[in-house]
Order: sequence, then C-alpha cells, then structure tokens
Amino acid sequence: AAVILVAVSGPMVTSGDASSVTLGLEIATATSMLLGLSYLARLLAPYSPSPKEIAFLGLLISLAGFFSFSQNLVVDGFIALPSLPSIPLPQLPSFDFSFFNFD
Repeated sequence: AAVILVAVSGPMVTSGDASSVTLGLEIATATSMLLGLSYLARLLAPYSPSPKEIAFLGLLISLAGFFSFSQNLVVDGFIALPSLPSIPLPQLPSFDFSFFNFD
C-alpha cells in the first residue's frame, strides 16, 4: 500500500494537472479502502497471528486516510455531490419591538 501511495498516487497528486490529481486522489482513496478492508478482515478473523489492537489501529489509520483523500476530492471540486431538494424550514414567530423606547 505504501508503494502505491508513494510511487503511483503521490506524483499524480502533486503534478498540478487536474485530471492527474483526480486520478491520484481516486487511487489513494481506493488504496485506503482496500487497506481498511484487509484490517477489518484481520480484526474479525477468529485467529490472527497479530494482536487485535494492531489491526484496530490500522483500521483507524485507513479510515483517516479514506476521509482525508475523499474530502480532498470533494472540496477541490473533482467530484460533485448531488444536491438535495430544498426542504421548507419552519418559521419562528417574529415580534415587533418598535413601540418600546430603549433610549
């Protein structure tokens, strides 16, 4: 996973070309998702040669990577999320205080 992130995704993200940056962030997001799934499988396995705490820490780190890379995709405008229909919000009652003299 580190080789993919450093050798493949890293140069693409820092290239400056929008399509290359998008692909680099998508590769990084997919890599962190696959890494998270492998840690989750190791965490749920009845027998694992490594302690469960290590798998849980790896799962937390891969979740952080996923949210970081996917946030960059959304914030930088590489992926457009669908917009939800507007919902009419309730109005609070308004009071007219103009007849009070606060001076």
